[in-house]
Amino acid sequence: MEFVARESAFDGVPAGATVVANNCCGTPLTLLAALADHAERVGGLELRAGLLLGEAPIERAIRSGALRVRSWHIHGSLRHLAREGFIDYIPVRLSSVPAAVIADVDVALVRVSPPDAHGFCSLGPSTTFARAAIDHARLVIAEVADDVPRTRGESAVHMSRIDRFVRSEHLMPVHPSAEPDEISRAVARHVLPLLPDRATVQLGIGAVPEALAQSLVPRAAEGGLGLIGLVSEPMVPLVDAIAAAGAGPVRAVELMGGRSLMAWADGNPAVEMQSSRRVHDPVSLSALPAFISVNGAVAVDIRGQVVSESVRGSVIAGVGGGPDFAEGAFLSERGLRVIALRSTTKDGSSCIVAQHDPRDAIAAPHHAVDVVVTEHGVAHLRGRTIRERAEALIAIAAPEHREALAEASVV
Repeated sequence: MEFVARESAFDGVPAGATVVANNCCGTPLTLLAALADHAERVGGLELRAGLLLGEAPIERAIRSGALRVRSWHIHGSLRHLAREGFIDYIPVRLSSVPAAVIADVDVALVRVSPPDAHGFCSLGPSTTFARAAIDHARLVIAEVADDVPRTRGESAVHMSRIDRFVRSEHLMPVHPSAEPDEISRAVARHVLPLLPDRATVQLGIGAVPEALAQSLVPRAAEGGLGLIGLVSEPMVPLVDAIAAAGAGPVRAVELMGGRSLMAWADGNPAVEMQSSRRVHDPVSLSALPAFISVNGAVAVDIRGQVVSESVRGSVIAGVGGGPDFAEGAFLSERGLRVIALRSTTKDGSSCIVAQHDPRDAIAAPHHAVDVVVTEHGVAHLRGRTIRERAEALIAIAAPEHREALAEASVV
């Protein structure tokens, strides 16, 4: 394997080229910095990306117009650029990213481990769409780093599939875990009774899912639970319990955490990395009996409509895999679609609302949610009338907001 200098990584990539970068803890920060420099030299490059972690120095190239960014998950430092109109948001579910967004890219950027004795590098913690990007791109550039774990599953890429190698100049970007508080734990306690025996659960990111993961360890130890989707640091005891009970491996598309999570995942048969093509496929998910999707939200209105991508029209996240998991749960025997959230924001505003801001897109329509859970209880929506839904949702809103919600209700 021969390395090229970072400054030469994009030699020959012309103006007008489209580039896709891997994301999450697989974000190739060194290559993104090189891309920004190259864009300012040749102009007119386009970057397509999801949830980028770390602080890649790309803002100057974006503001100058040399680098255009199209993103399906607005995160971190990209949020203020999106608010200023420098980032174009793509509302697309994760299962559609390979065909809808990256099928025609010119260059793919990935972060990999050094090759093993057989010439295989590992994509480590991020396999959602990385292999699809490698397969579609005309040019594949990899930054090589010793801190990429050699994970099991679909993360192995032979070095012959990579055209250029660059030494990484950055440590792996970290996704800090949310610290569950008493409210998050209360929400989790209300979710637990909803899970049938021998359920397979999908958990999102955040304090509530991570509190739920902690609460599920005893059930997993009894052999009655599976997990699919992603694994964050607080989920490690749950994954270990599932493996010890013989119900593994857990199939994941992303590992979200830091060095301790990566050390745990290195060669660990308890977790198997797979692509979005498999993990986010609703038909495959429907074959799992009692598949339960548990996702968060920004707000839920009293019809049961969910907003999760934006706040007052400003995009703060993405569509993600929620719709894919929800469809799988809908089709699964004994499946359930759960939205779990705190009843209020940090400033005390209600997360159960009479009406959503018209600038915010509905991520899940009212017919696509079975249950909404807050720290105040459970609202069962499946088969309920509009009036019954409103009553159930107002009952789990924060007490100080219930009267106003009832007065605003028009049902």
